[in-house]
Amino acid sequence: MTNINDLIARIRIKINDTSSFEFQDSELLSYINEGISMLEIILLSNKAVFNISMISSAATICPVPDDMLEIYKVLHNKKEVLFKNIDDLTYGYYIINNNIILPCTNTEIYYIKEFERYNLNDNITLPHIYIDYLYNFSVIKALSRLEYNMENEKNELMQLSTMIVQTALNKKSIYQLKRYNGFSL
Repeated sequence: MTNINDLIARIRIKINDTSSFEFQDSELLSYINEGISMLEIILLSNKAVFNISMISSAATICPVPDDMLEIYKVLHNKKEVLFKNIDDLTYGYYIINNNIILPCTNTEIYYIKEFERYNLNDNITLPHIYIDYLYNFSVIKALSRLEYNMENEKNELMQLSTMIVQTALNKKSIYQLKRYNGFSL
């Protein structure tokens, strides 16, 4: 298991800032957490496997959970309720103003949880290939701030992204992609 401080130390070695002269730990940590957001986008766009959570709603308006990345599915009496655009008159649910608007009560909402964001001293609970991605992403962000040529780092990041996508596709996880603000992508 890798610790955030260990990852930051590896990043510092690569960007030649072991004395913390150029970058604060908090800035490098923000690059790591930004990398997690990019990783989620890569995995979502390729229909990868995520942790699924469920909440039950007894009302027709349910607040969007803080840890929700995407809705996986909505069920009422074990039948799927489809997503709809806010201006569509068909039966279904939509999301607006950080609320899930449901057509009926007693509904189960299954959603994809976002990855944990880290603080200093936290242990990273992601697979090693994801940690390698975060390392490369953070190095590129730091070096770009210093205006270095990063072609090698960008190529390595692209190769890691491709490997992550191939791994995700091999799991053959398929779900409906849903987005916030009442509109689908």
